[in-house]
Amino acid sequence: MPRRHTPAKNLARAALLLAAYAVLPTAAWAARPVPVFQVDVAGQSVPDLQQAMRAALVRATGRRESANDPAFAGLITDAPRYVRSYDRGPQGEMRVLFDDAAVDKAIAGLDRNVWDPNRPFTLVVLYPAPDPGDQAADAAGLEQAAEERGLPISIVPLPVTDDSGNLLQREALLEMAHRYGADQLLVGTPPASAPPAPAPAAGAPGSGAPAASPATPSAGAPPGAVPAGAVPPQQGPASAWQWRLYNDFTTQSWSGDLTAGIDDTVDLLAPPAGAAAVDTAGQTEVEIEGVSSLADYANIELMLGAVPGVSAANVRQVSGDAVLFDLTVRGGGAAIDRALSGSSRFTRVAPAMQGPGATGATLVYRYRPG
Repeated sequence: MPRRHTPAKNLARAALLLAAYAVLPTAAWAARPVPVFQVDVAGQSVPDLQQAMRAALVRATGRRESANDPAFAGLITDAPRYVRSYDRGPQGEMRVLFDDAAVDKAIAGLDRNVWDPNRPFTLVVLYPAPDPGDQAADAAGLEQAAEERGLPISIVPLPVTDDSGNLLQREALLEMAHRYGADQLLVGTPPASAPPAPAPAAGAPGSGAPAASPATPSAGAPPGAVPAGAVPPQQGPASAWQWRLYNDFTTQSWSGDLTAGIDDTVDLLAPPAGAAAVDTAGQTEVEIEGVSSLADYANIELMLGAVPGVSAANVRQVSGDAVLFDLTVRGGGAAIDRALSGSSRFTRVAPAMQGPGATGATLVYRYRPG
C-alpha cells in the first residue's frame, strides 16, 4: 500500500531537509587549486618560454593534445607576451608565471575549453607496494605525470585490503580517502600483483549491474573501463598496471602503464577536447524523488557533486519526498542526464515541463537508497 503523506508530515520533512542544507558539509565540491600557469622553465629564451606555454596549455585544458593543437600555434609563438614574472622553486629551479587571465581569455577566444583550476584532490595508493627498488621511481613518475596534467595528488601507503587480501568495499575506501581530505581514491596495482576485488554491495552508491551481467562503460570512460561498481577483472597483459578510481559517484577500472592511472583519471575529469561551445557551463534543474531522510539527502548531494563538471548546486524546492536541485554543470543537462542514467541508484522518471525561470526542461529521477 503506498504511503500517504499528510500536509503536516510533508511540512515537517521539508523543514528537516531545509535545515540540513545549512548543516551538512558540501565536501563533494571541495577541491584544491592548481598553479596552472606557474611552470618550471630552463631559461628565458623564446624557445624556453614557448615550451613552457605548451606545458601550461596542457594543464589549463587537461588535454595532452593541447601542446600540439594547431589552434594554439599563435598563442605558443607569442608566449613571451604573456609572461608576468619569474621566481624560484623550492629546489632553486627557475619558474615562469604566465598571466592567467590573459591566457584564459586567449584560450576562450580560440573556442577551446578551460578546466577549472580547482580540481579534485586525489589520494593515490599503490598496493601491493612495488619492490623497494622501484618505489621511488614509481612515485616520481606518478608525481611528474600529475604535475604535467594538472591533477593534485598525494601518494600514501595505506592498506586497501582486508585480512584475507580482498579489496575493501568502496564505501570503506571512500571513507578512508575523505578522512585524508581527498575527493577520490586511485588504487594502482603493480603488474602481476592484482589482489581479489570485492563483489559490489547491492545498491551501493555508484554500483552498476551485477558482475554476471554484461556491462557497458559509461560515456567518456577510458578504454577498458569497467562501469561503476562492477567487479574489475584482471585486465590486459601481466605486465600492465591495474588501476581503480573511486569517488562519490562512480567506480572505474582499467589497465595500462604506470602513468595511465593519472592520464585516464584526468581524461575522465577534464572537459572534452575540441570546441568549447558544446561543453559550456549551464544551469540545469534536476528533481530527485524518493528522498525520505537526511541520509538520503547527504548521499544524493555527494553523488551530484561528484559528477564531473558540476561546480555549484542549490536547492530550489522541497515537496514531499522530492527535492529540486539547481545545478551549474559543464555540458548542461545532457551531461547530468548521461551521468545519472549510468548509475544504478537513479531511475529516470521523465523530463518535467519547463518551470518559471528555468533554462530548460527539468530532469526527474527517483533515488533508490541502499
